[in-house]
Amino acid sequence: MQKWEVIRIFCDHLPDPHDKFCICICPENRWFMFINSEPPMFRKARDLAVTIDSQEALFLDHLSYVDTTKLQDDIPNDLVDNALSDPNRNHGALAPFVRNRIVEGVGFHEVMEPNHRSKVLED
Repeated sequence: MQKWEVIRIFCDHLPDPHDKFCICICPENRWFMFINSEPPMFRKARDLAVTIDSQEALFLDHLSYVDTTKLQDDIPNDLVDNALSDPNRNHGALAPFVRNRIVEGVGFHEVMEPNHRSKVLED
């Protein structure tokens, strides 16, 4: 697993368990950003979300959203390991122009926890 790779993880720890497209930000710590079907609920996060069109990421089938205000650092290791063991759940790296939009979005504000923010912004 590499930074910016998208892995589809079945997240049974969520209130509504389902598959999530997860952008790897830090492979060592297993920190991810979720790609969501709907914009974030809270106004500030919604205003700072980055959109990804299905033509920009062929594994998507509709306009989707990345919340640039937080990283997911609590996905259980066994769920990540299960996804990594199935090659059909690896959707490759995001295109550079999509990565750049996410980096610019995170760099635009200081809402994200500082150590998480630094991981998104580093090369």
